[in-house]
Amino acid sequence: MEQAKCLYMMKETADGHGLFAKELIKAGTRIIHEKPILTVSQEETKTKAEYRCVVDQIADLSDSDKQRLMDLYHNDKKLREFSFLQGQPCPGTDLDAGIVLAKFYTNAANITSGGLECGLFTTFCRMNHLCTPNICWVYDEPTGFMEVYAVRDIDKDEEITNSYIEVAISHEARMKELSNWGFTCRCTACEGQDAAKHDERRRRIAQIKGILDMYQETGKSGDVPKFAEIPKTDLEALRLGEESLALLSDEGLIEQLGVMYGLCAKFAKGAGLDDFAQDYEEMEFEILVITTGEYID
Repeated sequence: MEQAKCLYMMKETADGHGLFAKELIKAGTRIIHEKPILTVSQEETKTKAEYRCVVDQIADLSDSDKQRLMDLYHNDKKLREFSFLQGQPCPGTDLDAGIVLAKFYTNAANITSGGLECGLFTTFCRMNHLCTPNICWVYDEPTGFMEVYAVRDIDKDEEITNSYIEVAISHEARMKELSNWGFTCRCTACEGQDAAKHDERRRRIAQIKGILDMYQETGKSGDVPKFAEIPKTDLEALRLGEESLALLSDEGLIEQLGVMYGLCAKFAKGAGLDDFAQDYEEMEFEILVITTGEYID
């Protein structure tokens, strides 16, 4: 079987390293297909602390995987968190347990599927954060692979970027979340000339999401809270969803746009607007194809 062409290269950036497109990458293209070098299962954490599950696996790694792990960046906050283990080797190795854990928890992905808690993917974690990412990722449970797809066309030499947090929230909330990674985002949505407009739109997106979540949880029981803007019908919910669609489109948040298309289809169907529901289902499917790579040649 022919090996898939590598579409990215690692380059130095102002803050370290990142992944960059070697050529034009079309929307829906799979960029990364990677197995983890380390995982922690939910079953393991029932018998011992999660960090202990990590250090106990280090001796089983190949020399090349150990090197890949130790080459990763770690932030000082994580190192302080595991300072009580600094100077102690991981069992069967000469690698400092405190440093190993700082690197693991700076870079590991939370998976929470297939019986897993988290996993370390040493290529996937090289992607830097952007509040308007150009990729999405999915953990393929049956195969155990992390798969990364372009959500829009990515130009040659453009950085391939992930989002470490939920980005459809206010700038203040994003900065608070990103402090866990030990850096301040300076993307155009955070510090560009239109940053205030981005913040206004994302605040409203988050507000609408909260309202619609509340409506779905309580609306069908007739116990809708008497707050302003809480929909009383699926038609009213649809109008809010459509407002969110416009905002998400302006912000270029493709994954969230797909989710909202699905909600709008649901509300349209509930309101008896079957033609609108079908249109929204089709738009949801178009984004699903891009974000999962299904049916893409």
